[in-house]
Amino acid sequence: MNINLIACAIEDSTLAFPMGALCIKAAVMTDPILSTQCDCELYTYILDDDPARTAMDCVQRKPDIVGCSIYLWNRPWFDAFVQTLHEQSPTTVIFAGGTEVTANGAAMWNDSYTFMVLGEGEETVVRSLRQLLQRDSLQGPGIITKEIRHAVPAHPENLAALSSPFLCGAADLSGHPWQGVLWEMTRGCPFHCAFCFESKGERTVRSYPIDRIQQELDYLVQHDVKNVFVLDPTFNMDKNRTVQILTLLANNAPQDMHFTFELRAELLDEELADLFASIYCSLQIGLQSAHKEILGRINRRFDPEVFATKIGLLNERGIAFGLDLIIGLPGDTFALFAKSVDYAISLMPSNIDIFQLALLPGTRIAEQAETLGIQHQPTSPYLVTSTPTFPADDLEKALRLKQACDLFYTKGQACMWIHTACDGLDITPSNLLTVFGSWLDFQRKSGCNPDEADIYMLQEEFLRVVYRKTGKQDLYPALRSYMELHQGICFLHDTCESPIVHLDYNPDDLAALDTMSLEKFVSKKKRLRGGVDLTIYQDDAGELFFLPADEG
Repeated sequence: MNINLIACAIEDSTLAFPMGALCIKAAVMTDPILSTQCDCELYTYILDDDPARTAMDCVQRKPDIVGCSIYLWNRPWFDAFVQTLHEQSPTTVIFAGGTEVTANGAAMWNDSYTFMVLGEGEETVVRSLRQLLQRDSLQGPGIITKEIRHAVPAHPENLAALSSPFLCGAADLSGHPWQGVLWEMTRGCPFHCAFCFESKGERTVRSYPIDRIQQELDYLVQHDVKNVFVLDPTFNMDKNRTVQILTLLANNAPQDMHFTFELRAELLDEELADLFASIYCSLQIGLQSAHKEILGRINRRFDPEVFATKIGLLNERGIAFGLDLIIGLPGDTFALFAKSVDYAISLMPSNIDIFQLALLPGTRIAEQAETLGIQHQPTSPYLVTSTPTFPADDLEKALRLKQACDLFYTKGQACMWIHTACDGLDITPSNLLTVFGSWLDFQRKSGCNPDEADIYMLQEEFLRVVYRKTGKQDLYPALRSYMELHQGICFLHDTCESPIVHLDYNPDDLAALDTMSLEKFVSKKKRLRGGVDLTIYQDDAGELFFLPADEG
């Protein structure tokens, strides 16, 4: 029996690794019955690939069974893929699993499918394939069919019994040039955030054994993997286990292996911060909103002072981290959302990821949408279109602010100097970003394409114009030098190449802008006549030093 598993990622990136489908492949490959009677192969695509064409390619391979890994972002792609596949090969058994199926399987059902899998599918798929081999009726936990239209998602209780995609050979890292891998150490979440798939059900967290994690790490190291995204929704939930794993990584992972973790800031302490600082990593932290009453509506607790104190542990150690915000939460307004942006920027994250609220089927917020007066798209990706406090026009304003933040703050790596830029103009970061968005629109209408411009040059041109129009042009040279200094340092860290920067002030003097107002700095520090060109270098200890460019 030939089985084709199909995965489709948003794009070819570090997050394109098809972990869900690989777990299913590993389960099939290591099952004592299926492994002797089935040939299981995984085929991966991205959204830019034509689903109809890929379906025709699948038909040419003549598989007996095709499994589809369906998520929020690839649902329309798979709708087209499955339709074409079934039309061209009506006898092929087609099944589907993934979070979109788990949340919305009954509504997704059509007769192109033979069965769908709800929940974590390793055990359900193996049982169903065995039943197909034996020509038995499809039945059991976590499955829906034409006859069985409702089921409870299945979740393997003992993760130690599941085969590792890395260790059993399902994920052949030597045979595919993945930009990075996804790695899971636990499943489940103890929190019940109303917008999340985990908002219903038991607050159970199941963990893989530490010895398996050790073996998988060894495998990743042997295959020279450089980027690892840890899938655990709250990596630092269990402190003792977190300490154990971070110590394992610090002692065994190469210095150039980068890890990304998702965690709760409130659970950080000095010991954990020190351990995160001991490895090459970045952290992603769900802030969602900076307002206690807004977060309370989605089952999250928040104390802005505690949160800021915990984030301070990361900044003190130079640990890269990002913050998440959501547009359109119940009770939120554009004014409150802008204040959330200001609060997030005040914490100096390296990136801010802003998402439009998606009312995912099966979540509490989706079930309460009518009561809350929330309007949203009826089909994937289920994005909110308006709320009683966040009308459509304000939603559009928030999305424009998001786009400006993505470009100016995150892509432009402005975390170290945006506060100085705002200080000189006496405005908030959200106001500055709103003005930047309007300026971008003007540039586009004038025939320019700022989306293709160098972001650093774009930032400098924008601020030069704003400072001139507000009569603050005397402050701009100091700001520009401070910006260029940090832009040069970012370039050095990103490329390991020494950049040349043009500064109107001594770099040691510019360090005073970390704590001094721009106006006071200009009144006290001496500007260099004609400026100076300096090359930035970094020694083996990580210390920065500057030499005149002509001496480089």
